[in-house]
Amino acid sequence: MACFALAPAADDESTPAEEADLFPVPQGTIDELFTFINSVKTTAPPERTQEAVVAHLRKQVQAVVAACDRIMEAKPDEPQELRALMERLSGYSVLSQVDESATKQLNTLFKQYENDERPAVVQLIGGLQLQNQVSDFFKMADAAQSKFVDDLFLFIDTHGLDQRTVSIASSLGENLENSATPQLGAVVYERLAKALIKLNNPALEPQVSRMQAIARRLGLPGNFMEVMGTTAEGEKFDWAGYRGKVVLVDFWASWCGPCRAEIPNMKAQLEKYGDRGFAIVGINLDNTINEYQNYVDREELTWVNLMSPNESERGWNSPLAVHYGISGIPTAILIDREGKVVSMMARGGELNRLLAELLGDVETGDSDN
Repeated sequence: MACFALAPAADDESTPAEEADLFPVPQGTIDELFTFINSVKTTAPPERTQEAVVAHLRKQVQAVVAACDRIMEAKPDEPQELRALMERLSGYSVLSQVDESATKQLNTLFKQYENDERPAVVQLIGGLQLQNQVSDFFKMADAAQSKFVDDLFLFIDTHGLDQRTVSIASSLGENLENSATPQLGAVVYERLAKALIKLNNPALEPQVSRMQAIARRLGLPGNFMEVMGTTAEGEKFDWAGYRGKVVLVDFWASWCGPCRAEIPNMKAQLEKYGDRGFAIVGINLDNTINEYQNYVDREELTWVNLMSPNESERGWNSPLAVHYGISGIPTAILIDREGKVVSMMARGGELNRLLAELLGDVETGDSDN
């Protein structure tokens, strides 16, 4: 199903007045009417102003709805009827973002089909209702957000996955990654991965693994973090040796500007707090050992860095980057003396503040020892 074209046509100099009869609904067969609907939806607005774009969208939806009326008058078979319903619902759903009257029309249509027991209709209506509700997700209280996630996956468990519910869950997980409640994002990714596994489709295995890895990372705050691998010098890394220390686990690469920019602060904090129990473990994502070593030598980095001896496990294929679904660097994770993650964004002033809190303020001479 094509989406409504909301981007204006760059070279079209027509005016709203010229657009008045842009979408006359033809007399024709059901197939011809669906072709007309697709044409309407992919026609870009002629002007760049918001007013013109909204006016164009209203004309599109009006034409689509009128075409759907004619399809229904032609006594369609069930697949055609469901397609017409989908087009009508989608039109009102898009328009409702800018027009309250479309929201009323959408709700009226939902009510009209609320007692329809056909599985395809139930799935279509329920999916669109969830899609409309998710737009207000971050306005909800924490309990309401958790309930929405439960409702979403109850719907998926009952009716199965489709393109719409996969999109809703994936977008929700992505938005929760950098929110105040990343742990709820972990729940979303875990449950979506389980739903995808049920499809028993080998082609989805990389996607499932990726979701499980992201869930593993988002679930770290307040929990223990496992760090394993081989140092850049080829030795087995001893994570147990860091017990009782405050540790910054830093995913970085020499080609990463923000990573390089943070290095002076990391060195300064290590100088200040190293004797109090602060340590750094780098997870390097350079593609070659030479790139890594040249930078380490030049900047005189003294902390341990993990880097696989296997060339195929470097860069974004670094085992720990894959294990935790790392997709952007620097990712700076701070772990307290109990071994629990206290911050997923321990950089700059935030790192400095947390170290003073966990190890005592060097400036005042305070210490937790």
